[in-house]
Amino acid sequence: MLYIDASRYNNTAKRTGVENYSFFLINELVKQNPEDITLIAPKKIPLDVNQITIPFPRLWTQIRLSWEVFRNKKIDQLFVPSHVLPLIHPKKSTITIHDVAFKRFPKSYGRLSRWYLNWGTKYAVKHAKNIIVPSETTKRDLIEFYNAKEDKITVIPLGYSSIYKDSQHGSGYKVLDKYHLQPRHYFLFIGRIESKKNVGVLVKAFSEIQKKHPYIKLVLAGKEGVGSEEILSKIKNKNIILTGYISDVEKQVLLKNCLPFVFPSLFEGFGIPLLEAMDAGVPIIASEIPTSYDIAKNNALFFKLDDTNALAHYLKDLVEKKELWSHLIQNHEETLKNYTWERCAKHVHNLLRS
Repeated sequence: MLYIDASRYNNTAKRTGVENYSFFLINELVKQNPEDITLIAPKKIPLDVNQITIPFPRLWTQIRLSWEVFRNKKIDQLFVPSHVLPLIHPKKSTITIHDVAFKRFPKSYGRLSRWYLNWGTKYAVKHAKNIIVPSETTKRDLIEFYNAKEDKITVIPLGYSSIYKDSQHGSGYKVLDKYHLQPRHYFLFIGRIESKKNVGVLVKAFSEIQKKHPYIKLVLAGKEGVGSEEILSKIKNKNIILTGYISDVEKQVLLKNCLPFVFPSLFEGFGIPLLEAMDAGVPIIASEIPTSYDIAKNNALFFKLDDTNALAHYLKDLVEKKELWSHLIQNHEETLKNYTWERCAKHVHNLLRS
């Protein structure tokens, strides 16, 4: 029996990256192997599968899950998709480590958060039997920063579930009206408004092309993060729209109707927004980082991280030369076929059972 830490499955109504990974991967693992799985979580999960529900107010993983592993000798194999390895764990424990961005950009994290992430990663590298990572970038970082053994790390890319399966018809105009937008009259960024996302470079590049195209707008969709104060203090342009957190329906509409989607990030463990943009069928401009290039390849225009002029040039070209669009979007569907939760779950299950 394979036991899975499902504490992040329905951790929040506003799931972000790691919670989505846990949610979609567990759904697919249960779908493919219902008799082989038992979920462990602090509350009941709405799936028809064996479950161990163990409520606990705080420090659930390190205290309550550790105690459950200690007392329940049946738990001989544990998979932790989205959190940290419990102090008491079976010898056959596997964990997914999504990235170690806190080592590359320590100023983007609070001191306590940085300490806990570092401790949890170091502990997992030392004690886990297997480590799953979503990209070669994370694998290299674990080897570089934690001297991890290469043979215990397996790269399994994330899956992707189309955000358009449950599209709500008739909502498009409402969303665009809410933010005073017109179709194909705005660039779009989705992610935290923070320094490691390199949003400042995008704001500068946008200001440059506005001189010739004053009707174009820039939409920055996402919650504020570390460094947002400095970024926001420099935004004096009324054509830059800050939406805050957006719902799935808003994301659908904004992606479907935008000019190029821009992903200027300094670092990513993977890059789900790139797949969302491909799903929407829009061109992509992305920073030249390994994970973005591995995913987008011929589906995007790439610029060097601090090259504002190159980014501004690409923005201008994709406004003025619509013939470039067909070239950039022609491989979207084929690329998306490589990133399914079905494939991800099969690789994960094969690793855990090998």
